[in-house]
Amino acid sequence: MYENKYLPKLAPFKIIYLFSLLFIFFIFLLFWKVIIHYVYIRDLNEIKCSCANDWKQKLVQYGPIINIVISIILFLIQYIIVKKELYLNKYNIIPIIFYIIYITYTYKLIKNKCECSKNWKREFILIFTVILVIIQIMGILFMWA
Repeated sequence: MYENKYLPKLAPFKIIYLFSLLFIFFIFLLFWKVIIHYVYIRDLNEIKCSCANDWKQKLVQYGPIINIVISIILFLIQYIIVKKELYLNKYNIIPIIFYIIYITYTYKLIKNKCECSKNWKREFILIFTVILVIIQIMGILFMWA
């Protein structure tokens, strides 16, 4: 009986705490994604991996940073413009374009059996990006529903 009296007052705190933990985890994951992309391509360049040379290489290396900056800008624009009943949902396709570039680059390395690119970072980039594409597509589909 004593706990029930204070439980409703603590429920918003628990929700805020949960979202704070998720936000911290998300920021941590983004930080590591940026580091892994950058270090992976830098390592390929250091060992002079010829099968990894492609126009997509710089986008894979710096793409996560560009993607984060674009996402922040779009979020701020949407936050300001939402009051005018303008929707920027069509711009959610921008991250998917970067994700497709990451997937095609890593898939090309796997398909060509590039031994110098064989690394856990390559697998991380591929698997994590596929998961992000699925989440992004689900988000777009839920917006249309």
